[in-house]
Amino acid sequence: MATDDTTADLPPRPDPETGRPVPPEAPTQTAEGYNEKKPSRVPDPPPGHGPVLAQYRQKRLLSWVGGFIPVVVLAATWVIYDGLSALTFWPMWILLAIAYTWTVYVARANVVTAGADWVKTRKYWVNTYELTKIEAHANGPNQPTVSLEDRERSVEMTISLIESDRTLWNYVYLGMRHSAANGAEINLPAQGTWPELAEAARNARSPGKD
Repeated sequence: MATDDTTADLPPRPDPETGRPVPPEAPTQTAEGYNEKKPSRVPDPPPGHGPVLAQYRQKRLLSWVGGFIPVVVLAATWVIYDGLSALTFWPMWILLAIAYTWTVYVARANVVTAGADWVKTRKYWVNTYELTKIEAHANGPNQPTVSLEDRERSVEMTISLIESDRTLWNYVYLGMRHSAANGAEINLPAQGTWPELAEAARNARSPGKD
C-alpha cells in the first residue's frame, strides 16, 4: 500500500520530553571523547523545547593539558627562528600565557547539549527534525566539520565534538536521518560520510511503494 510518509522505514522519533524510544546507535568517524559528566552548569534548552537529554564538555584536566600543545608549538617555532635568546624576551612569555588561556577557554566553552529534537552549542541551536541543509566540510585533516541548518538557524561544529558523547550523537543523527528523508539538502561530503542520509534522501525522491 502506497504511503506518503517518507520516514516510515526509519526508527521512530523520540518523545520530546522523555527521549523515548531511545535512538539506535549512530555510525561514527571519531573516537568517543572524555566527557565531563556533570558540568557545573548545563545550558538551558531552546525556548519551547524539551529538556537536555545529553551533553558534552571536555574534562578540565584534558582542557588544561591540551592547552599546552599550541603553546609548545609556538614557543618551539619562536626558538627555531630567533634562537635560545628568544627565551629571554619577556613579551614572548606574555604571548604564550595569552595563547594558553585562550586555548583552554575555547575548549571549556565548547559545551554541546541535545534534546530529543534539537542540538545546541553556545547560543546557536537547530531543530534536528526540521533541517533543510546538512553539509560536511573538510577544514583541515583533523578538523572536519558538520553544518546543520533549519528554516531559521544554523550551527556548525567539528564532527569530533558532536560525536564525542554517543548518546548525544544518537539523538542528533536520528534527527538528521528524518530530515534527509523529508528532503533536506545534503552535500556530497556529507553523503560520503553518512551513507544512510544519502539513502534516506534517495528514498524521499522515489515514488511511494506498495
